[in-house]
Amino acid sequence: MKQTFVFIMTILFFTSCNFSKGVKKDLNTGLTTSYNGFAVEDVYLTEGEEGKKISSNQIALGSLINVQLTGVENYVEANGKVFPGCTIILTDKAGKELLNIPDAFSSMGDGVKKEEGNNLRAKLTTGDPMVVGETYHLKCRFYDKKNTDSEIITNVDLVMK
Repeated sequence: MKQTFVFIMTILFFTSCNFSKGVKKDLNTGLTTSYNGFAVEDVYLTEGEEGKKISSNQIALGSLINVQLTGVENYVEANGKVFPGCTIILTDKAGKELLNIPDAFSSMGDGVKKEEGNNLRAKLTTGDPMVVGETYHLKCRFYDKKNTDSEIITNVDLVMK
């Protein structure tokens, strides 16, 4: 009886937590996403300021590329605000860092309304020293500044055309 009670309490504890973990992959672009602590509805690549969804990892040199997240939930809230962070790292095929932005969302330091934190975008403008015909690896880590264990990590290889 005691073991049954402990088992039921354990199940209730874990099912009542706001916890999410998983992996998503876009087979068209190769964008791979893993998330832990956050819930995320969709992750995809877009091009330009208007955010037109793209279906290939072949990118024109000089383009603005975005890693777009929708439906991000499970932030730690403080005073009705959430505090998203984002690290952007771009490497060449040898693994040499061409770009490392530790907090692309530093302008959100005072937090944003929860609704604004639900949709996030990491931006990368392709260009020098990138060259046509080469492949580059883009890694973005989205995180909660109030709970850095909660993260969404995206990885994609981009081929410059």
